[in-house]
Amino acid sequence: PPLLQEWELVVLGKLKWNLAAVTPHDFIEHILRKLPLPKDKLLLIRKHAQTFIALCATDFNFAMYPPSMIATGSVGAAICGLQLDDGDSLTDLLAKITNTDVDCLKACQEQIEAVLVNSLRQVRQQQQQSNPSKTVDELDQASTPTDVRDINL
Repeated sequence: PPLLQEWELVVLGKLKWNLAAVTPHDFIEHILRKLPLPKDKLLLIRKHAQTFIALCATDFNFAMYPPSMIATGSVGAAICGLQLDDGDSLTDLLAKITNTDVDCLKACQEQIEAVLVNSLRQVRQQQQQSNPSKTVDELDQASTPTDVRDINL
């Protein structure tokens, strides 16, 4: 007898649903492999890029960007936030690697960084509302589930 999973595949096929969607996460490794980055920082850059991608998924403004652009902007924002870049040459290299317009990539990356700032501001406001007796220094030491507070802008 066919398994439940086989029947699910039959139903999806009949409905013509394509579940092989490409996401920004699919591009991270390809981008990182082509960048001249210190090997000891790759894990941290990957983690921060994944955090940026997760933040992008919460903001409707990124619906217009293709997954490759969100991934590229997230990697750029992660590297810039960790201060591992040397200015515009990173953006130029990312644009060349992904065959993307430099200005469009810069705009996407700036938008990603703005989403982070807004997200951190909301977290801080929520913490201050829930713990009005805590000082700002105490709130600054709080952690978030995605460790976005480790990113320095």
